[in-house]
Amino acid sequence: DEPRMSNSLVLKFSHLPKLPNADKALQLLQKVASLVKPIMRKHSWTLPLLSEFLPDNPNLLGLNVNSGEKILIRLRPHRTQDTFYPLDDLIGTMLHELTHNVHGPHDAKFYAFLKDLNQEYDALVDSGYSGEGFLSDGKRMGGSTHSLPIHIAKQKAAEAAEARAKKQKLMGGGRLGGSMTNGKSPRELAAEVTFLFSTN
Repeated sequence: DEPRMSNSLVLKFSHLPKLPNADKALQLLQKVASLVKPIMRKHSWTLPLLSEFLPDNPNLLGLNVNSGEKILIRLRPHRTQDTFYPLDDLIGTMLHELTHNVHGPHDAKFYAFLKDLNQEYDALVDSGYSGEGFLSDGKRMGGSTHSLPIHIAKQKAAEAAEARAKKQKLMGGGRLGGSMTNGKSPRELAAEVTFLFSTN
């Protein structure tokens, strides 16, 4: 039986238990779910299954099956399967795949909605949100956090948001689910995404 989170909007998790650091993979999936939970709640999304996958195509980073029936996320680089992508990259992939719950094709509406989800996530980070329960960064008795001072935390959140936006603009060399090329070159796609972000 696959692991479940109590009171979660992600009902089931599935990882690849035969790969190195399998326990960490499961924890990463749960952490991603915990970090996007307020966004999922706001949009009334429930995800039956969040799963790790390792497709043959090293550039495929995520896949949304049947508009939210399940989301598959590549947690590990293709050539170094004992390591993991940074959490912020995984959140970017998750937000991208959640956008497919609303918009299938990678068009202007898709990227505008994705931009909104990224802004919602950045606002959560700015507020100090770091997940729930054991998946959060934790607090000391008396309410003070182990985290950085708020002005530094906000600066780091802004830097992370900028990095995610740049990665989305350039598409980071990775491909998220679905066909996004429509016969266009990577340069044409990057220019299109840059235009979409600059007009919103």
